[in-house]
Amino acid sequence: IFWDLENMPIPSASSGRAVTSRLKSILAPHGDLVQFRGYASIGLGLIPQEKRSDLQLSGCHLVDCPHNGRKEVADKMIIVDAMQFAFMNPDGATLCCI
Repeated sequence: IFWDLENMPIPSASSGRAVTSRLKSILAPHGDLVQFRGYASIGLGLIPQEKRSDLQLSGCHLVDCPHNGRKEVADKMIIVDAMQFAFMNPDGATLCCI
């Protein structure tokens, strides 16, 4: 799972645990979860600390994407990581981009 948390944040009425649990159950029929990453600029404060903690406790590795005046930083990091994942799994794998 490669999740752009800046453009698709956790809904304000939901907990990080509830959302990650639901994602895992939806994707379970497609194979084992090998990698779960969430991308956002942590320094911008877009994800409240409680939700960040929920994500990490649920197995989501948070990837900090500092912008430094640039656009689409998280998007580009997701593309690179997804390509690396595909390269490392030549026999095939299911990718989920959110």
